[in-house]
Amino acid sequence: MRRTPALVLAAALLAASTSACGGGGGGTRPAAADAPKATPTATPRQIVLTVDGRRTTVTTTGRTVREVLAQANVRLGRFYLVKPGLDEPAVDMVRVRLLLSKPVTRKVKVDPPVRRRKNSRLAAWSEKVVKNGRPGEKLVTTAYVRGKKGKRIKAVVEQKVLRRPVARVVEVGPQPSSVGGEAARLNWPALAKCESGGRPNAVNPAGYYGLYQFSLQTWGSVGGTGLPSNAPAAEQTYRAQLLYNKVNGRWQGQWPHCGKYLFG
Repeated sequence: MRRTPALVLAAALLAASTSACGGGGGGTRPAAADAPKATPTATPRQIVLTVDGRRTTVTTTGRTVREVLAQANVRLGRFYLVKPGLDEPAVDMVRVRLLLSKPVTRKVKVDPPVRRRKNSRLAAWSEKVVKNGRPGEKLVTTAYVRGKKGKRIKAVVEQKVLRRPVARVVEVGPQPSSVGGEAARLNWPALAKCESGGRPNAVNPAGYYGLYQFSLQTWGSVGGTGLPSNAPAAEQTYRAQLLYNKVNGRWQGQWPHCGKYLFG
């Protein structure tokens, strides 16, 4: 029987398909399965571990701080501070502070530092604020810890600066200890020893202050500010000499009992 053209074409296509498959069993060969990936092994490394101030070097394969502490057999207990955090990657140094109580954190004001600079144009022993400072602020965490001798003590265990203080700038005038001239040649140490026992911070309840027992009114009359007993000894001597010159050497009205020692 004579084949039709359509049947001939179908037979040819079928033969070509069979030849392309490489013969012998036909069909496609299943792809090989991927081999399971190996889990990388952590390389041992050294980490500095500080627990309650005691510093040691440990060898560990831990990836997180928690794993490092577990390998080092560090038991944290109920209250603790750890840096970095337990589930953070372990870095070259890990710090642990074991606490005996729940930590308490509060904001604390930080007084600004005072920077002083000289200004020869100002009056002697005077000051001028040229820049007001600004206080800072920090977080202070306290808790009870074990002291060096095993005693339970309250301590600052952590601090964090929230705002740095801005310095207060103060200009200060010259700070001479003598006015020169006749007054400078007198025996001021002997007078001070008699008046106050030589103590710059001496205070008499009757209202007299410092080395030379100034009253506040007399202290102010020679340019002093604040309490004489809070002023440096050199300033007290300088102003005592100013007073001596102001009264033209009539010391009897200022130091009636001890003034005679100026001439000893």
